[in-house]
Amino acid sequence: KQENRPIQTVVGSAVSYTEEDVKLLAALIECEAGYKNYDALLAVGAVVANRMKHPNYPNTVNGVIYHPGQFPPATNGKMDVILERGVKELCVTAARDALNGKTNVEDCISFRSANSGRPGTVIGSNVFFF
Repeated sequence: KQENRPIQTVVGSAVSYTEEDVKLLAALIECEAGYKNYDALLAVGAVVANRMKHPNYPNTVNGVIYHPGQFPPATNGKMDVILERGVKELCVTAARDALNGKTNVEDCISFRSANSGRPGTVIGSNVFFF
């Protein structure tokens, strides 16, 4: 069952990152969540940060984003276009916030399009789940 509950943002533990990681994550965020709704942007970034802390995923931004079969924009050229043109500033802010431990999706490690029918918490156009 999808939930439309109030979005609660909390600060948990930060992960290790570089400025290049921030740009890479920001580009993924822009591809996956657009660039206008901060809550939706933060949620995508938080999933990547959560995966970095999860034993089933690599512990780097690059490793998580390019993990086989995970994020289509990482392999279909969409992220490259955004990186070349420059990432929207709100996406950069959301990426940095997520890497610094800010989250609005608790420990969720996955998301899909909200219209996928997958149960979870809807933020923006995605549904987030464990």
